[in-house]
Amino acid sequence: MGGTYTKSNKPAVNAKHLMPFLDVDVHRLDDDRCSFSGVTCLKGGKIVVADYLSHYVKYYDWKMLKLLDAIELLTPPYEVCSSGVCDSEVFVTVPFQYKCMQYKVNENDLKLVREFPTEGRCYGVSCFRDGIALGMKLEKNTWQIEIMDYSGNSLKVFHEDLNGKPFVRYADYIATDREGSLLYVSDGVQNAVLCFNLKDSSMTMIKEIFRYKDHNLSIPKGLTLDTSGNLLVVGCESSNVHKISSTGEKLGVILTRREQLDEPMGISYDPDERKVFVTEGSRKVMVFKDS
Repeated sequence: MGGTYTKSNKPAVNAKHLMPFLDVDVHRLDDDRCSFSGVTCLKGGKIVVADYLSHYVKYYDWKMLKLLDAIELLTPPYEVCSSGVCDSEVFVTVPFQYKCMQYKVNENDLKLVREFPTEGRCYGVSCFRDGIALGMKLEKNTWQIEIMDYSGNSLKVFHEDLNGKPFVRYADYIATDREGSLLYVSDGVQNAVLCFNLKDSSMTMIKEIFRYKDHNLSIPKGLTLDTSGNLLVVGCESSNVHKISSTGEKLGVILTRREQLDEPMGISYDPDERKVFVTEGSRKVMVFKDS
């Protein structure tokens, strides 16, 4: 296994493979073509997925194996995350319409609360206690991370490092911890996961803490945190999931092709159920036990 590029020289700690639990086929009709780019977990055995190929936001009860609602959009949704302050709200990015949409999650359906415009094509989204982090692509093929409050007001914008160079090259999947101390970015151009100090950042400057690279991680995509603060990273082209500590140590590769992963994209962790949800290019959302 390859190592991590961090300040630590400690050897990687072996992590157990997750155990397959369930595959859920999130479709409306038997002949639907689906491709799920994002997923988020909700309380009570519910998930919301972004169906990029068919342009739907889908609300699903994975315990009952029942599609509860499907909202059709004009253009593809990309990523979805749960609110950091309200268990019954989710945010969905719609990059080709330059906006992020906020939905209220009811027992059996989704209701649009509001939508707010974004400066660029908004792909990645992550919510924390005091705000929302958005990863967006600008017209000049550059990327920025914008921090907004829950009213849609811009608080901070990061796009260059201290030397005036782009601090990320790609940011279609991002993650934050609940307190908003750390910001993680999957950068497919640099083939790395970058970690930044969000808590002590200024309005425009943010410091990199570590970057994780591994020869067995190709085109990182979805990111999620488990109950111990470890980061789970989807490798799309490597068809696996890596576990990384909050300090950048490689803890192991916990899902691989042997679990029938095939170019996965999104990932979400359910702390109540101790389950990991992974999406891929098919109609399936795969569910794994975190033992």
